Amino acid sequence: MDHGTGEVRFYVIPDNLGFGIPRRVAASRGVLGELERRVELSRVVLAGVTYGMGDGIDAITPAERVANRGVEPGDAGERTGGGARAYDEVTSRVRAVVIPGMHRGLGCLDERMRALYSHMASAEKVSIAYDAYLRVRESLGGESFIVTDVSSNTVSVGVEGGRLAGAVDACLGAIGMLHGPLDLEALRRVDRGELTANEAFSRGGAVKICPFSEFEEVLEPRGERARLALRALVLSVEMEIRSLMALVEPEAIVITGSAGVHDSVFLPLRRRLQGIAPVMRVDAYSAARGSAEIARAVHEGRREILGIRVER
Repeated sequence: MDHGTGEVRFYVIPDNLGFGIPRRVAASRGVLGELERRVELSRVVLAGVTYGMGDGIDAITPAERVANRGVEPGDAGERTGGGARAYDEVTSRVRAVVIPGMHRGLGCLDERMRALYSHMASAEKVSIAYDAYLRVRESLGGESFIVTDVSSNTVSVGVEGGRLAGAVDACLGAIGMLHGPLDLEALRRVDRGELTANEAFSRGGAVKICPFSEFEEVLEPRGERARLALRALVLSVEMEIRSLMALVEPEAIVITGSAGVHDSVFLPLRRRLQGIAPVMRVDAYSAARGSAEIARAVHEGRREILGIRVER
């Protein structure tokens, strides 16, 4: 299960079945009905679950040992209640492990990154990194790469020698479609009390350049302002990827996310970055699939995944 910004997504292996439920729908109706239409829950051996920042745990942990769904108190980003309800429903019906996010308490991360940032990536980005790890290792035989998820927000993760090294979180680096770091104008608006810091973050992406109701209005631009927003998005993502090369020598660059897989984002990034390493594209179910693969690895007895300890 991937607790994403817009949807709660699921992936079932070995069926290779992926599907998503909008978070607001999950909040009002729950997810068990949709799940049970697709898979018999009694057949689920183990689920890998992500929730929010994942900063309340520092190991892949059995759900029954996790307090507060694995997050520290305090919210960031939009809250609808859909992810919380999905987490509670799934973990009450099937055996599950909860996947941590990338934060200062995660010992496998580069100590410089831990000194710099309290939080680097939410839990589903760990799952994306594992999905990318399996693909890079299978296709190229490599274990060092940068994976970038471009969707409502943008987060990039660096993996060196099969271990998580660090990441650039949505509030630190590139813009996404909705979210982005606070620049000086945003800080001044917060200081004036016009909006909260969380609201400024939630409006700091491409939407601040060209307001839209659907992502396609920017990803398939017709007007000059939308074209500028798209070009700025691609530039900021490239800058973020190149910044992580100070930490990781990539054997591959992997692009994913609902916006990242779109040709208007992926193709210019590939053109600009392919001289560094092969540039791969994986679908928007990467986080859910990676969560399922983490669960499979735990079930098979792995004690460590991407450098993260597995608690038994």
